[in-house]
Amino acid sequence: MSDTPFRDTARRLSERMDYISMSVHSDRARSHGWWRNVVEFGPWNGPGETRVGPPTPEAIQGIAKLFGTTTERVSAMVAQDWYQVGQTSGHSSRVARLAHGIDQLNEDDTDLVEQLINRLATIK
Repeated sequence: MSDTPFRDTARRLSERMDYISMSVHSDRARSHGWWRNVVEFGPWNGPGETRVGPPTPEAIQGIAKLFGTTTERVSAMVAQDWYQVGQTSGHSSRVARLAHGIDQLNEDDTDLVEQLINRLATIK
């Protein structure tokens, strides 16, 4: 499990879209340079003396749109990445990342996902 769910999500997105697209698809919540620095250097770290600060509260909605999740989840990811404030739910960042999507499923699909998880978990 990762201690940087925000950066990990941005990194996965950068594998299929460029930084300019990430900026555009987040309604320009942050610049393409900021996205590049987050992916390549992580929170607070940047090239030279540049610091990669956390997104502003106003940027959260656009980032949630880009990430395909809720503003609450993005806020939790920011807290984890930049301030090492973890979730109090006791669940890993992986479970938190999937929770929103699972909550959107109907009961039949939820049962199917549960069966799939149980099957795959026993293989390891």
